[in-house]
Amino acid sequence: MPPRSLLALLALANVALWIARAATRALDKSALRGRRARALVVLGSGGHTAEMLRILRDARTLDRLDVAAYVVASTDARSADRALTFERSRRGARGEARVLTIGRAREVGQRWTTSAATTARACAAAIAIVARVKPDVVICNGPGTCVPIVLAAMARRALGWRTPATVFVESACRARTLSLTGKIFYHLRCVDRVCVMWERAHAAYPRSTFVGRAM
Repeated sequence: MPPRSLLALLALANVALWIARAATRALDKSALRGRRARALVVLGSGGHTAEMLRILRDARTLDRLDVAAYVVASTDARSADRALTFERSRRGARGEARVLTIGRAREVGQRWTTSAATTARACAAAIAIVARVKPDVVICNGPGTCVPIVLAAMARRALGWRTPATVFVESACRARTLSLTGKIFYHLRCVDRVCVMWERAHAAYPRSTFVGRAM
């Protein structure tokens, strides 16, 4: 499936879900009184994982969030190991990280004609993960791995079920423009907030949230 056709399908799905999305509160803040938000964190790979863990290491972030689970691609064992190392650095040698795996919606170089089946499988797994974890917020900054998780949150919102807030943090290397995943989320309004770390990127995408160097 050509990229333009994929974007067209996502646009149609977004239009169909928009009314339900706008009418449904993403996160009932009153439910968080006296506790930290339960977070589902999607790790990318390589630099994306390193960035996300640096963001989570910030004391202000840890004061607000309790990481309920990490999501990694089934082919990304290194990010799973990093999540465990991070949790043990916080909680000691007995620290554990709940890591859930999801198949990639599309591998690098995969034909678009075969990516529909892998995307469908990834979305089915994502729906199951969101239902199992029941997060208050989904936080992601990686490549396509996070798309099925965000779509799963949107599906719950369309059905009127309790829905996590969704936050996409763009990579620090994106100083002027958004990544492809960021552009999809921004233009189709798939997430509640797109955060950028550079003023130039914020100027180019004014609906984004400028957070500065968040790591």
